[in-house]
Amino acid sequence: MKIAVQLDDDRNITGIYGSPESGAEKQSKIDGWILVDSDPAFSIDEMYKWTVRESDGLLVHISTGMTPDEEKTQADALLGKNVGTALAAAQGADKKADNAVAGLAQFGKLVAPLLATPQPSSNTDDGGTK
Repeated sequence: MKIAVQLDDDRNITGIYGSPESGAEKQSKIDGWILVDSDPAFSIDEMYKWTVRESDGLLVHISTGMTPDEEKTQADALLGKNVGTALAAAQGADKKADNAVAGLAQFGKLVAPLLATPQPSSNTDDGGTK
């Protein structure tokens, strides 16, 4: 659906003409008004958060300069990157833990025979007790 929006000199939306679409087309012929594709996320109550991007005439959030779809795509890409980084770090930690466990197992195999060998119960050099 097409709507007409009025922009001030700073490209802030100051007016909206939504329906009927034919009326929006006529309104867009008036100086200061332009015809744009409406965005499902666009709300008249929050029109102060929106502008029209000059390069392609799309409704975009002032804060990001992007449409809601573009924001979602970027957020998904960042989330995927963060999840990938976290997964790689977790796999690295798992590998280090596995190496530590294997090292302790080898150490245990070396020490076990020493612990199993009976030791004399003497506390003197000649086998006696003091």
